[in-house]
Amino acid sequence: MRVITLCSLLIYVSFAATPAFEHSYEFSLKKDERASVSITELAYDDKQNFDFYWTLFDTNKIIVHTRYRKFSRQFVLALRRNLNWATQTLIPDYTNPHIDRARLILEFSDFSRGEAKFKVYIEDKQARLAVDFLDPSKLDPSKTSDATKIVPGIYFNEEKNTSLQPAPQTEQIPQVLEPNEVGQTNPQAPLNQEN
Repeated sequence: MRVITLCSLLIYVSFAATPAFEHSYEFSLKKDERASVSITELAYDDKQNFDFYWTLFDTNKIIVHTRYRKFSRQFVLALRRNLNWATQTLIPDYTNPHIDRARLILEFSDFSRGEAKFKVYIEDKQARLAVDFLDPSKLDPSKTSDATKIVPGIYFNEEKNTSLQPAPQTEQIPQVLEPNEVGQTNPQAPLNQEN
């Protein structure tokens, strides 16, 4: 009985399907170096960029910042299994979640000599996306910044929140308060008023 169970389990595992991704690419990024994946939804001719970069590495964890459809996200990825990837839905799941799904998987695979290696996988079973990988190391150097190799067209700070910035300082003249008939000071009474 054990032999039959073991054989059936072995046959089941040998025929198990591995995930098949329609697009994949490996990026090697230095700190604050931005990379992008240009994604066009073919049915609507809608072009969006999935932009990402990393800022901090600590022994086995890395901080990754992403932006897709004007929504910024931050992930802490690690080199341990099941903590090394993040997912982003590209086309929402509607009627058949496993068939309609188009998603991007960002995997942190290695870190050495100040460079982080990321693998990007895109699952799109119905071929509804056109994908282009914009690698900063393979772009024309005249179109990128030398300091951070920013990919053209990526503006992470395009929507600045000005509500948290301090108000401009205006010069205020100190008010001298005059006592009224009762002896109390009245801040709304005009100064040196003659009767």
